[in-house]
Amino acid sequence: MTRSRSLLVVAVLGACGALASAFARGGGDDKTPLWQLVEKVAEKRGFAKELAALVEHQQKMASASAVTLHPFQRVTTALSKPWTVPEIARELQIGMRYSGPAAARSPFDPRIMTAARFLDLELAPMARAVSNEKLASVDQIWREITGATGDAIPPVPPPAGQKLLELLSDYVRYSGEALEPALERLGDDERKILRERFPEFAALWAACNDPKSHVSQDQWAFGEKYKSLSRKVDRAHVLAVAARVARLADPAFLKTLSERLAKTPPTKESVEGFSGDVIASVGGEPGGARVVLLGRGKTTITGSAALVIDLGGDDVWRCAAVATDAATPVRVVIDLGGDDRYESEGPGPCCSAAGIALLVDFRGKDRYASRRFGQAATAVGFAELCDLDGDDVYAAEDYAQGFSFCGTALLLDANGNDSYDAWAFAQGAGLGNGFAACVDGGGNDKYVANGHWPDVYGDSGPGSFQGLSQGYSTGIRQGRSDNVAEVEIPGGFAALLDLGDGKDFYDSGNFSQGGAYFFGFGLMYDDGGDDVNHGYRYSQGFGVHQAAGMRWDAGGNDVYVTKCAANCGAAWDEGVGFFVDDSGNDQYDVGGLALGGAAETAVAVFIDGGGNDRYGGGGGNDSQGGSGAGDYHEKEGVPQSLGVLIDMGGGTDTFTRPDRDGATVATGDRYGIFVHSKEKDVEKLLTPGAFSLAINAKPVPKSDKPAKPKH
Repeated sequence: MTRSRSLLVVAVLGACGALASAFARGGGDDKTPLWQLVEKVAEKRGFAKELAALVEHQQKMASASAVTLHPFQRVTTALSKPWTVPEIARELQIGMRYSGPAAARSPFDPRIMTAARFLDLELAPMARAVSNEKLASVDQIWREITGATGDAIPPVPPPAGQKLLELLSDYVRYSGEALEPALERLGDDERKILRERFPEFAALWAACNDPKSHVSQDQWAFGEKYKSLSRKVDRAHVLAVAARVARLADPAFLKTLSERLAKTPPTKESVEGFSGDVIASVGGEPGGARVVLLGRGKTTITGSAALVIDLGGDDVWRCAAVATDAATPVRVVIDLGGDDRYESEGPGPCCSAAGIALLVDFRGKDRYASRRFGQAATAVGFAELCDLDGDDVYAAEDYAQGFSFCGTALLLDANGNDSYDAWAFAQGAGLGNGFAACVDGGGNDKYVANGHWPDVYGDSGPGSFQGLSQGYSTGIRQGRSDNVAEVEIPGGFAALLDLGDGKDFYDSGNFSQGGAYFFGFGLMYDDGGDDVNHGYRYSQGFGVHQAAGMRWDAGGNDVYVTKCAANCGAAWDEGVGFFVDDSGNDQYDVGGLALGGAAETAVAVFIDGGGNDRYGGGGGNDSQGGSGAGDYHEKEGVPQSLGVLIDMGGGTDTFTRPDRDGATVATGDRYGIFVHSKEKDVEKLLTPGAFSLAINAKPVPKSDKPAKPKH
């Protein structure tokens, strides 16, 4: 029987997976048992100084970038201290997996607090709202909405019916007004560009990933303008307001909402854009925020309002929670029941540009179908789609399903057998220095982001496409145009988290499934079950061009199939890539530079926690615990790369590299490390006599250069 883990009830875990102890903090040098083992092997192998030089190089690179580019603190930590990547990944997935009782100890939803913490934003002053009159007004109205306004005995019942709708109208209106200071550095024309022209910017970035497309100088200039405007938004203030709007998704509030609105007097007038079971509308006057209440019958929605509440019924939403204009910077939809269809020809449902969008569907088997930019997508704002129950279908083109450009986007599906299908930049994907997550609470789920964006390299093999999805974050580097001044933006954080142990299927094109590019951090995590993973070039735990990524699976008999190169724990050009599979009989059929393969001064670590495993492909000297060429940074004192493969817990394993076998071995080419042990505890391998570090290969002379791998 599948164990379904609701996002609303899962407790915080102190450790995740059988290998958790390997990633716990070590002694005074702050290094984990895993990294202590790596250093011990390097010492026995004769390249301890070179390993220390590699870490020192990473630290200098990260330190310099902190001064010039200002990446996030956790990214620079991951790059300068590679052993911290699993710990950062664990902090991220724990922070995104729970709500409910723990939320009572926090002023905001813990997931929003997690996003703020990773974005190096301090929300505590905003939580108190002592010095901000508009935020204080929002908080006061919320106390009135929840009935927490005084110490009367007996307590005063919380408002209901028309009074509640009027308070909700005030709540979203004041939230919109409270957002204003976040944009105060922008002129009216600049705000209009940010809000209305992201689809144009998205099309430009899609063209950048198409080797056959042509981008004009005018297009480049617009793109740089859009990027520069994103820097003028106060993101801490955006998140402070968004956290208050997200109170409308609180399960305790939703649980009684239908009952509190059941006796609302019906309206006598029609409401434009709402056809069907319309009960009431308030706040439509100039300066107000319109709130529309729908009944349990079928309704078709083509119009918009600041807040729409639906009590039930199988509804069709042509327009839902789209915050891309100045008139209504905050848009909220709450649907309390029914098998609903959310269908958007333009942006949506649930998207924002320099605004805040929230869509909550309480229960039902729902279908979300949209084109570009929707299903929890934002540009320099906040968007959250929260589906709490049912077998749901998500289908979109690109920039969707938990996508952020320099903002915060959350797609949260509590449970059910769900299907996610998109082209690219989806399912936990970020462009620029934002936070994006797609979190599924359980069930047998299917995730696809493939088949439409062409392979930007042109040589990744038949059937290869760009994916840029499923726990992938990318920054934006300079060097694309000689005639336009370019704005560099470091990457942010992106995660795809499946928190159940169902049988899941993952398929995504190049740059996907737990990885990052240019000072980003990407994570793909699966809580267990027998899963199938299809990846392509750069997939399944990789870091490239000064970035860090991790693919983590907590158990099950899994299949990993990839194409081309840089897969399953790979790193390139000062990057850090991790792959961890806690347990199970697993099958790996991969390309080159894989299974703990690194090149161009980088660190890659692959760990399998036990089972009968088959390691197929990746048989060159840059894989299965090996390293490749280092032309990018080759100079006096700059080391080559480190590739590590560790198979723990015994089992009958097979390897395609001739020098890998079933014995307990620690060996490597250049600075590669291979460890195969029956021991399940990494810490025990550090004890004297725990196992023999057999040196079964001669060191490769440092002057010898391996063939440069395809990357």
